[in-house]
Formats: sequence, structure tokens, C-alpha cells
Amino acid sequence: MNQYSWKPDDATRSSSTIWETRAQEESTSMGVRVDRWQQAIQSQYPELLRHLVWDRERLRKLEEAINQVISEEGLDIASMTLYRRSLLNRLTGLGPLDALLTDDRVTEIMVNGPEEIFCERAGHIDQVDQKFLSQEDVTLLAQRLASRAGRVLNTETPVCDAQLVDGSRIHCVLPPISEQAAITIRRARHKPFTLDDYLLGGTLTAEIWEELVTFIRERRNIVVAGGAGSGKTSLLRLLTAVVDDRERLITIEDVRELNLHHANTVSLEAHRNYSIHDLMINALRMRPDRIIVGEVRGEEAMELIEAMSTGHPGSLSTVHSQSGGVATIFRLARMCSRRQLGIPFDQLVQQIRETLDVIIYVRRYPDGVRRVESIQQPLQDTMNIIWQYQQEPHPGFVKVGTFHA
Repeated sequence: MNQYSWKPDDATRSSSTIWETRAQEESTSMGVRVDRWQQAIQSQYPELLRHLVWDRERLRKLEEAINQVISEEGLDIASMTLYRRSLLNRLTGLGPLDALLTDDRVTEIMVNGPEEIFCERAGHIDQVDQKFLSQEDVTLLAQRLASRAGRVLNTETPVCDAQLVDGSRIHCVLPPISEQAAITIRRARHKPFTLDDYLLGGTLTAEIWEELVTFIRERRNIVVAGGAGSGKTSLLRLLTAVVDDRERLITIEDVRELNLHHANTVSLEAHRNYSIHDLMINALRMRPDRIIVGEVRGEEAMELIEAMSTGHPGSLSTVHSQSGGVATIFRLARMCSRRQLGIPFDQLVQQIRETLDVIIYVRRYPDGVRRVESIQQPLQDTMNIIWQYQQEPHPGFVKVGTFHA
């Protein structure tokens, strides 16, 4: 995809009508006019703004919308060149971050402050040289990103967690819940990870994949566990691609990321008035064959476990966990206990052991590669390790045991 990023040339920079920062521009008559046009575009053409990067076709449609807004004021479009460029820069540019977005190896961008910008490139996180001129510019960019997602970000609503149309995920926070504005951008891949990507990248082997496919077809209840950025959602998406199209899937997510290409799928996304817990209850009334939860974080874990054990086998989810096996079971049990049903913790652990069939633990290793570290089957009193990645004496995947049907 060709990245659009307008930057004024030297001649334009010397003009008194273009400023280094949005804050300076806003104090001028030009800023007032561009503000008005920006509001019109956001109101009339919101679907054109919900992208992280622009290819030629997206940019063409946006320019047509800008020309329409300008012409509605009876102005000559040709005489508004600098104004149009300023508006395009507001709507499509990301300031110092533009240079990072031209690098396809960059998968995540983290802005902690004006001079503290980090990115993940090829699995490694490093600080970069790009800087913002002021904290105000970081705040304005955070609000601009939120606007692209159709959200409002201000001191009364200081958090925005959303997904853009192109699949990129943004998370922005403002004071008072943070010391200063902070931005996290997880870029969407142009194409989702394929099985070949996993095999060539060393995430898993063909033998492991064959066994995972068997688990899916046998309708085993599966949880993909791992830390942040370990690749849980990507693996979950790949696993669901194996499900027969005749089965009805209900996906539930806090922010929509799965975007499954499955014939019979209903996708539910949490809203201010509808939590993941609420959506789980509603999903059970929608005649699902399988329920796919993007990530369980709280009391909805209880509904998921009950759904898996009472008529919806083959359901899948992800969960944050520092390690696989028993640690993942305890993590789920703690979330289930938030329902305050009076069930002893030990009984919750036992119920989860009896319900879950497979726990896949994924981890991002120091070399930047995301790998399946283990595949385990919960049994009544122990964990049956089926596959394990070992680094010594020779790095590789080891078949440890067999699944107990």
C-alpha cells in the first residue's frame, strides 16, 4: 500500500500560511476555516477517515469530499491549494509517526511523550529518533486518531480503545488518568497471517498444526493463552478458519479484531452499555454452534466455561497469562470468582479442568519470534503436556505426550 504523507516543501515552509504545529495554525483565520471544513468532513464523510494509512484510491475519495465541502462555500478550489494541503495533513498525516508507517516491518508504535516514541520492528522494541514538538501536539494527534474511529477523546472521556476500518487498533489516554497523553497503535497487516507464515516463521510445525486441526474438528474446547503482543488473536483467527462453514459462530470482542471470513458468523462488539459479560448472555440466545471470545478478562469467563460444558463444545477464546497450564487455569478461576456465586475456588478450578480440553500457550521470545511454547491438556489432578518448545540442548518443538480422548 502506498503511504500518503504530505509534508510541505522548503518553499511552502517559508510561507506565513503554514505552521510547524497544529496549535499555531489554529490561532489564525486559516485555522478557523480549516477547522470548519474538518468538522464538515467528519460529519458528512466519517467512513473516509477511519484509516491509519491511505492508498491512492482512499486518498482520491477523500480529496473529492474536500473539494465538495470547499465548493459548497462558493470558493474556487484552485485558489485554496494551501488550505487543502493543510486539511489533508490534519486528516491523514500522523506527524512524526508518518515515517514509521512507511516501514512495513513496524507492527506497533508507542508514544509515551513528545520525545519518548518506541516501535516494535521485526519483533524487537526500540526507541526511535522521531519526536513531537510539544505535549499539545501529542494530545491533538490522540484526539485526531480517536475521531477517525468515530470516538470522542477529552478530559471527560480520557480513554479511547478502538479499531479503524483498515483493522489497525488504537489506544489513547489523556490526563487525568495519565500524567500526559499517550498513544499506542497496533498496525493491521495488509494480509492476515497464513499457515505458511507460521510454518516459515517458526511459530509452529506442520505436525503441531495437524494436531490442532484435529482438535478443532473434534470440537475440543480451546484457550489460547499468552502475554501481551504474543500473537494470541492471530492464532485464534487461524484456528477458526478450520471450522466448517455450516457451523454458526458468534464472536464476542471488546474491540473487533478477529474479522473472520466464515459464512455463518455474527460479530458482537462491546459498547458503553453492553459489556463482554452482557454479550456472552445474549450470544447464548442466538443459537451458536461455537462461541468465540476474543479475550476473556473478567466475570464473563464463567459464562464461557458454562457454555463450553453445556451444549457449545468447540468454543475458543484467548486469555492473558504469564505461563500456560495450571497458571492459565488459576487465572480463569480468579475471573470466574468475580461473579460471586459462592462457589469455592477449588471447585472453580476443578470445573475448568473438566471443561477445557486444550490450552495453547504462545510467547514472544527474545529473538523476536512468536512461538507456541506448549500445548497442554488439563486432567483431573495434573497437566498432560502434548507439545513443548525447548531451547536446550537444541532449540525445537518436542512431542511429549498424546491427547487423552
